[in-house]
Amino acid sequence: MSDSVYGIDLGTTYSAIARINDLGQAEVVNNYDSNPTTPSVVYFEDGNNIVVGEEAKRVQRSAPDHACSLIKRHMGTAYPQDFHGERYTPESISALILKELVNTANNEGQQQISKVVITVPAYFGVKEKEATRQAGEIAGLEVVGIVTEPVAAALSLGIRGENAETVLVYDLGGGTFDTTVMRAEAGKVEVVAVDGNKTLGGADWDTALTGLVVEKFIEAAGLGDDNPLHDEDFEAELTGQVEETKKSLTKREKATVRCRYKDHDEKIEVTRNEFDAATRHLVAQTLEIAQRTVATAEEKKPGLTVDRVLLVGGSAKMPMIEAALREELGWDPARSDFDLAVAKGAAIYGQAAVDEVLSTDGTEVAVAADAEQKYFLGGAKALSVTNVLSRGLGVRFQDVEKDEEYISFLVHANDSIPTQLDPLTALTLQDNQTAVSIALYEQGGELESPSPQDNQLLQEKSLDIPPMPKESPVEITLAVTAEGLARVTAYEPTGKRTIDVEAQVSVLSRNEVEQAAKQVSGLALRS
Repeated sequence: MSDSVYGIDLGTTYSAIARINDLGQAEVVNNYDSNPTTPSVVYFEDGNNIVVGEEAKRVQRSAPDHACSLIKRHMGTAYPQDFHGERYTPESISALILKELVNTANNEGQQQISKVVITVPAYFGVKEKEATRQAGEIAGLEVVGIVTEPVAAALSLGIRGENAETVLVYDLGGGTFDTTVMRAEAGKVEVVAVDGNKTLGGADWDTALTGLVVEKFIEAAGLGDDNPLHDEDFEAELTGQVEETKKSLTKREKATVRCRYKDHDEKIEVTRNEFDAATRHLVAQTLEIAQRTVATAEEKKPGLTVDRVLLVGGSAKMPMIEAALREELGWDPARSDFDLAVAKGAAIYGQAAVDEVLSTDGTEVAVAADAEQKYFLGGAKALSVTNVLSRGLGVRFQDVEKDEEYISFLVHANDSIPTQLDPLTALTLQDNQTAVSIALYEQGGELESPSPQDNQLLQEKSLDIPPMPKESPVEITLAVTAEGLARVTAYEPTGKRTIDVEAQVSVLSRNEVEQAAKQVSGLALRS
């Protein structure tokens, strides 16, 4: 291979790192605890020493004010965290996780590799994707690419056959949920439709299980209105047990949780049926999203049928998931390498990229005559990935008659990317107007809304123009890259002036990224 690259599944609750080994196989690299996954928890021991992983997760129960978890849910947002007098952004906290994963892998392999591919949920928008890329940069890594988790899973599991098949990836992670319908074959993945919820995941099942245990404990101990969750020690101890109890209920019909509060000490039994009932509403949300994704795919490709349903993500191990898909939707889901498939697929994507055989522009890949077949591509010589946009993108306009602003969507969720639209002609609003405001928005909800308040402003810039009469033309062109990053170009034909409004934006400025990188590089990391 021309170079080596790591694939990283930067998860909400657990993360993993993988590579292509000397046999051409994708393999996960174990951490210092000899485990394939690492808790996405960061503990700030003091101003200079940082602990990442299992030990951080354990200490978090007794010192929650000095630890951070579930940070992925805040990527691409202004969510500063203060520890020991220092301020950290979601990007810099994620960078600490990334850096520790790579350090561990490099130590195990006795080498120094800095090239990585990082995965993101399919439903991540522009800002979240760019924030993930910046996290890698802050960690001192060269981010070869950003790939969605379902595509990575498909690369790991679904590109072995010679014949194309339609695959639905049901990806339930610790903090996010996505479904993706795609066409997959050896060396080629074409995404047809995506949908999801970036704040729905295994952590919500943990919360529901906590509530169930507390409710039973209150009744057993006769606590009445005395809620033990108000006690930090009780909450910390229970939090540590709930995840293990959830895992036990995956394999057993019942489990016992010991609850101690004041002078009460009770062993609370929870059955799988009780857990299923307490989380039925969460499962229902995933089924609704899965059905919606298939309906969108069928609308785009009439006659499409799903050949295989793949379960991906650690939380998809729960028996209730497989049962619901089978009993309520009539699907026969196939189990996968739940926790590791995404990291392995990221390594495949990344190795294809550095070997210069990766196409993400929807065109045929030019393959050299002497190119070798690649085991990690199912025997194919090259990899082609075609994706779709997760959310619609539009430009803000002014309705003169109603005297109100509105968003006109130029590309829509699940439109194939990359794409470049024909120019759209807009008109100036008044005589002698000397500037035009160009504002690019991303769809904020499940459905498109013309109201600016319902959408997310990605970037706004002003185009200077010579004084012109009212209703003079300005041409606007929108292009979207294969990774879902966007650019609006405005052109004023009279003065031949143009301006680019790039949606490759994030909460952090270039200077803030550089400062965060300096901050992270000065910290001592350990697992």
